[in-house]
Amino acid sequence: MTASDARPDPAAPRRRWLIALPFAALVLLGIGWSFLWYWSAGRAEAEIDAWMVREAAEGRNWTCASREFGGYPFRFELICDAPTVTFAGPEAWKATMTRAHAVAQVWNPQHIIAEFEGPSVLTQAGSGREITATWSLLQVSGVGRAGQAERVSIAANDYALAEGGATVFSARHVELHVRHHPGEATGTLDIAFGFTGASGMALSATPRTSGVAAAQAAAQAAKSIDGEVEATVTQVPPFRAMPEAERLALWQQAGGRVQLQLARITGGGGALSASGDLGLDAQMRPDGRLDLAVVKAQPLFSALAAAGLMPDFLANLAPAMMMAGMPTTVDGQKASSFPFSFRNGQVMLGMLPLGKIGPLY
Repeated sequence: MTASDARPDPAAPRRRWLIALPFAALVLLGIGWSFLWYWSAGRAEAEIDAWMVREAAEGRNWTCASREFGGYPFRFELICDAPTVTFAGPEAWKATMTRAHAVAQVWNPQHIIAEFEGPSVLTQAGSGREITATWSLLQVSGVGRAGQAERVSIAANDYALAEGGATVFSARHVELHVRHHPGEATGTLDIAFGFTGASGMALSATPRTSGVAAAQAAAQAAKSIDGEVEATVTQVPPFRAMPEAERLALWQQAGGRVQLQLARITGGGGALSASGDLGLDAQMRPDGRLDLAVVKAQPLFSALAAAGLMPDFLANLAPAMMMAGMPTTVDGQKASSFPFSFRNGQVMLGMLPLGKIGPLY
């Protein structure tokens, strides 16, 4: 054995270092990512607290029975047990839910997706009035900037709204989308609303059949009742707690309008659609136009009545009502159109005066 054979190989430590380098880099990356996540999580929690303070200043007080923040390493998660929001003002409404779970990705914290567990109970403190909402799935998606929401979407499955133990509205699926209109002032909102498989409780409706047959007829009618609305609302007042009369007055004084691109409800093979432009005059009376078109009125109205969304007597008046319309076509089908206009408290159908209408408030 020579002296050169006993000498250590200088390349061996270099190879061990090259092997350890990726592992060391991974450890350092993990430490850096952990530091960044906890720092960002602290900022997120501080922003939530600041948002709650801003909401309280607008008359909406949010609380959680307990609050948990987590989601490490790639998400931010907020779990709020028994979330409650109280609306300040003379009506003093309070809304409660069972649980809320909100999630945002680390790389896109401005986009929040939340899931809510029901039921939700809305209570008016003065009168004790309670409105209860239930659902099988309720999700909310929001995109914001600088603490302000720019776009909000709500979707619910098997949604039902009840008061006094009676279900006043239900739907297999409901969606609501609200966003600030691109390029317009913050008070201009685009709104889209839709539902499928809807039913209700028309107060003056009388069942055509009784017992199981009535329930089956209503369920079958509800399967076919779908609706959608697309509109732009201008000059929307700030979203602070205030009486509805005050909100409408502010909207009217600012020259607010509802630009109805489409409102449509279908059922029983028929359809009713509407478009128009409406606002309020200085006396809080409707001002503008509303164009209606009805296809197959009798089966549509009968389906709406069977589903509890229209009183029976209106369904029975369908043939007479259609005689007042003007013949037209909608999607290649014969229809009746009703061009309503509202000016100075007067209601007109085309050139035919129908009467007067008073203030909404």
